Amino acid sequence: MKKFALVSAVIALSLSCATLSAAGNNTANANSKSSIRGTIVDKVVLYLPNRLLDLMDSFTINVGVGPVLEARLMGTRFADCGAGVGMCYKAFKAHNRQIGVGVEEFWYWSLISIGDESYTLTDTSDWVDRYVEMRAGVPDPTTRVYDFFSGPRDYWAIGGALGGGLDGEVYIHPLEWLDLALGFLFIDIKNDDMILDDFR
Repeated sequence: MKKFALVSAVIALSLSCATLSAAGNNTANANSKSSIRGTIVDKVVLYLPNRLLDLMDSFTINVGVGPVLEARLMGTRFADCGAGVGMCYKAFKAHNRQIGVGVEEFWYWSLISIGDESYTLTDTSDWVDRYVEMRAGVPDPTTRVYDFFSGPRDYWAIGGALGGGLDGEVYIHPLEWLDLALGFLFIDIKNDDMILDDFR
């Protein structure tokens, strides 16, 4: 009799576990289908706004004023030639959707892959990253400031800067151009496309 009760209890427990597992799988499948459906709706509804944002991400234009003197020509941070020194109040439309104002203080010199730099960006508005970079030699692309997804500087940028009282920088971002091109095929390598939940 005890054996019968024990076997009955084991069978009942097994059946209840199987039922709970099946219910959990159904819920997970429903959530997965809902998530896929939501992703497709996000991509279709926000297709044009996301392509416009990707286009805006493909270049940088920063302008400022202050006691500054600089000249720089850059074909990525590895191939960087120029020198500069000064302090500048600057308006930014910069890498990784930094838009706003801030105060730069810097000195640097660079000849291809050698050089030194001390750079500080402070007193920034909300959408501009405050950071410090001090380096000797070639910039390290693995540091936080060059992070592809969130870093304030683009290691692969191509462009230059020129300043003497008035200061300006113009760069293009090749990897952002790739993100823009692939975005037309619904591929987001930068993982920065907006979704509908961003508006809630």
